[in-house]
Amino acid sequence: MKGAVSGWRAAGLMLLACVGVGCDRGVPAQSESQLAATENRRSDELEQIASALDASLEAAELGEWRVVEPVTFRHGVSAETDSPLVGTISFTCMFPITIEGTEHENLVRQHGRLVFHRDQWRLQQVGVSFKYFNENDFTDESDLLAASLLDGGKLTVLKSVWATTVRDTVELQLAARQLERAEAEQADEEAVALKKAEADAEAEAKRAKRDSLTEAARLKVMAARLTKIAQAANSSLGATIEGVDGLRLTGAVEVEVELSEDSFRGRVSFAAMPRDVTVEYISARFGRPWVYEGLEAGGGWDGPSRQVLSAFLDRRLSEPAADEE
Repeated sequence: MKGAVSGWRAAGLMLLACVGVGCDRGVPAQSESQLAATENRRSDELEQIASALDASLEAAELGEWRVVEPVTFRHGVSAETDSPLVGTISFTCMFPITIEGTEHENLVRQHGRLVFHRDQWRLQQVGVSFKYFNENDFTDESDLLAASLLDGGKLTVLKSVWATTVRDTVELQLAARQLERAEAEQADEEAVALKKAEADAEAEAKRAKRDSLTEAARLKVMAARLTKIAQAANSSLGATIEGVDGLRLTGAVEVEVELSEDSFRGRVSFAAMPRDVTVEYISARFGRPWVYEGLEAGGGWDGPSRQVLSAFLDRRLSEPAADEE
């Protein structure tokens, strides 16, 4: 029986006037593509129920009863109702009876009528009719779901198969839709987070560029001030320093400034032979005066020369320069 399920999809995108049971009020209008997707999904879910019913019938304990017309489904058609909110699942069984030693075949046809209501398929009725071996036509239908049946009979088994199969399949469909919604919401949240991260990154890049430009401008201002101090000091140092043998200043000066957290550090190198004389300055923050800190550590000076040179420079450079005010 597997693979025998077939379906006919009613071309009903224009049949959205809610005929019969299942109208939902106040639902926003959908686009054509949304309508098509909705109808396709309903038809797919109806087909899933039919396929599950087919499998359940194979597993059911029906004894001599067997399915002779395979499970089929029709979306958009139920009894005399045409609507995308209805559907029909049908199959026919044969059961034999023996009369005076002769076996005769009888047919029982079942039409399960479903309505799509509150976002799910619901089994509304199972119409059952019989065609006995000595009759040409099927009897009028009666509703299997509403009938009181004896326990153990094959119709009781079929009634249970209908009810449990539709219920279980719909539960799986609802769970699948809930998972899709959760995944879609997560994807939306991730997209929003990504967009925000990209915006934050762009803003941070702009801020970093602005800060870089600001830092460069501040360094330029502080370097200009320190250069002015260095040039003034250089003009007053003279060519030699008493007590530092062999030292001869050449008159050139070089200034370096760097930002260290909020403070600025400066290096002033007075060109000299045999080696430059380099001193250090510090400014607590932008715009504050440069403060002389002393001769740079190392530099290749011996102890006596360094002591004399430091004392000389401390006297000349420790006082704040008047032109920095």
